Amino acid sequence: MKREFEKYLKEWKEEKVRKPLLLRGARQVGKTYLLKKFAQENFDYVIYVSFDNDKYLDDTLSVTLNPDHILDAIEKETHTPIIAGKTIVIFDEIQENSRALTSLKYFNENKPELHIVASGSALGVLQHKGFSFPVGKVDTQYLKPLSFLEFINAVESEDYTNILSDFEAMRRFRTKLEELLKLYFYIGGMPEVVKNFIKNKNYELVKTVQKRILDDYFADFSKYTDTNFNAKLQAIWNSIPKQISRENKKFKYGEVKKGSRADDYLAHIQWLQNSALIYKAIATYTPKLPLKFYEESNLFKIFICDIGLLSYLMGVHSKTLLAKDSIFTEFKGALSEQFICQQLFNPNDSIFYWTTEKSTNEIDFLMSAWDTPVPIEVKSGFNTQAKSLKVFREKYQPKLSFRLSLNDYNKTDDLIDLPLYAVHLIPKIIEEYNKK
Repeated sequence: MKREFEKYLKEWKEEKVRKPLLLRGARQVGKTYLLKKFAQENFDYVIYVSFDNDKYLDDTLSVTLNPDHILDAIEKETHTPIIAGKTIVIFDEIQENSRALTSLKYFNENKPELHIVASGSALGVLQHKGFSFPVGKVDTQYLKPLSFLEFINAVESEDYTNILSDFEAMRRFRTKLEELLKLYFYIGGMPEVVKNFIKNKNYELVKTVQKRILDDYFADFSKYTDTNFNAKLQAIWNSIPKQISRENKKFKYGEVKKGSRADDYLAHIQWLQNSALIYKAIATYTPKLPLKFYEESNLFKIFICDIGLLSYLMGVHSKTLLAKDSIFTEFKGALSEQFICQQLFNPNDSIFYWTTEKSTNEIDFLMSAWDTPVPIEVKSGFNTQAKSLKVFREKYQPKLSFRLSLNDYNKTDDLIDLPLYAVHLIPKIIEEYNKK
């Protein structure tokens, strides 16, 4: 499976001045596989240390954070030469040793010529325990589940990049793209699930693998938290499918447990977000830049890390794939919103949506162009009637607006209609606007 992030890794490798790379992301999105593949293809020597299994550095790190001492211990254990430009060192599951994470600061300051990569699935654990990240000393990036483009390139064994960059080509391949989009809604982008489907073409086995991944997530909850904290994490997680299936997708603490309040769950929501398991979209009543200044921090929606896992939790049946567009319209468009959120944002991004104080109107997502908030309205099927978008455009007169649905591309003044499967073009369109 070819990942778009490989391009970034190659650019990072060639930089004359680079920071250690910290690759974050939920468990089982393919971080370890990608880093090992990149290392083997681009370096003469590869050193892989998993702090989950390899404990030989624990004693060294307990007494020193000096990069020379750490590298000396690695060379003695692995019998592998560490040569700048030819050797890459991978620190995997770095959340298992907080001092290893801290050591990246000193690698940045004292060994900038060396290629150091670290990755972790549950880095939010360290933040929960009060550890701080080496802010400004590492290049932090996220790896998410396969994007829709990565997914179809893997499933179809051919490159759809040119098709999904050309609106006329999208029109010609519309039926095929809709079928693939339905499949992505059902399977999602977790590499193990996609690999299993490619091999077996069995929809029930897809659900078996998804369940195994979710069970691993629950095991992580137990591994890194005490019983009470773990129970609250599970309660929040289990409430998410129901919460985003409502017409008003605002997260309600009372649906986690009757009578509960924000103070009961704020730390747990932050833990899930830091661990890249959820996206948190915060409301604003005033869509002005910078959006952060106008956020309503107690009013938000929560999505999860992968649309396929959400489909499993919602009980989406494979028969839904046979219907024309029911998978897009079921659950009040929750899967379509999840899809857009997952394609456009990283878990720790500042994500916003617009609503009125009485919730009479709502825009699903807001992004920022150079000088204007950009509304993004998500419609689940072919019906593009969008009262809220009309109200927003009349009141705030944005210079760019997007409406996503199953309809083809169309542009009328500032309003751009895009098919759902072309959502990846939004950042490029905004970038062009910024250049102008």
